[in-house]
Amino acid sequence: MTDYVRPSYTDLNSRIEADLAAMPAVLRGPLSAAWARACHSQHGYLDWIDAQCSPLTCELERLYDWAALYGVDRLAATAAIGNALATGTLGAQLLAGTLLRGPNGLDYEVLAAVTIGAGATPVSIRCTATGGSGNLIAGQILTLVDPVPGCANNLTIDAFGITGGAEDELLEDWRVRVADEWQVVTTRGARSGKPDDFRFWAKTAHPSVTTALIQPHALGIGTVAVRPICNGLTDRLPTPAVLDAVSDYLLNTAPATADWRVAAPVKRAVAVSIHLLPGFDTAPNRAAIADAVNAIVLAESSETSLLAVAEIDAAIATVTTQYNRIAPLADTAVAASEVLVLDPIAWV
Repeated sequence: MTDYVRPSYTDLNSRIEADLAAMPAVLRGPLSAAWARACHSQHGYLDWIDAQCSPLTCELERLYDWAALYGVDRLAATAAIGNALATGTLGAQLLAGTLLRGPNGLDYEVLAAVTIGAGATPVSIRCTATGGSGNLIAGQILTLVDPVPGCANNLTIDAFGITGGAEDELLEDWRVRVADEWQVVTTRGARSGKPDDFRFWAKTAHPSVTTALIQPHALGIGTVAVRPICNGLTDRLPTPAVLDAVSDYLLNTAPATADWRVAAPVKRAVAVSIHLLPGFDTAPNRAAIADAVNAIVLAESSETSLLAVAEIDAAIATVTTQYNRIAPLADTAVAASEVLVLDPIAWV
């Protein structure tokens, strides 16, 4: 059986005009053109219907319908959350709902009232806007929008930062999750706590999670270690907010008897050193090589990942073959709890 190929308007017009060969030319041309346009529209509609029959090819509106059937909602953008350290007069109060302004121009809301104690007092805050722009690193300063009696005007973000902000799930990532659930439901009937199930649940818990390392029996018989991987975050490691989101999701989804733990993967650094020949050592070449090598590192995301030197050479060769690879000299294998992370490439 050959694949169906939609005929073009020109093909349809030629075929219809040939069928009307006995008709006078003055009628044959306009009639064949009109009929070809109508038939071409019909073929287009049939193409559209065929595409809607699968979540792999359907349009966005139909994808919402497919997702509703299998309970795979699109992950909405999340707000960054964390703690800031407040100082001031002993006993002064900072009430819930108090607004602070960040260095990024966004506002952050105090989630629970606190009483200022001796030293720095942790204050739970959340960005009022969703998205990754609300994430802040440790040590940055938040300023009270309106002064609060007895409280210092500036609060310092604690060592864990304000994290967990992410954009809406990408359409194609959502499509893959819908198709994944469709395949599981039709082949197994339901998710029961197999390793792939925990991986799927981790990806469903937060839009920053790309995949996860799953280690059955890592902490004893019957235990499961879940280590989320976030390719879009620093060193591919989940932030505290992401780990909390995965834990909360598993509490409500995993089987009641499952004994699981959520933790960050262990970073396994990949150190690459390259010497480009003088005529080819250009900034564009360096940038392209760094992107190519990083792409193959990001593609390694399993408990048995192995980054071969041949893969690194192949990635570099997509840009130029005029180079010498100084390091690594051997393949890089991971332990079950490790994730590969590319260090900045050394150019020698």
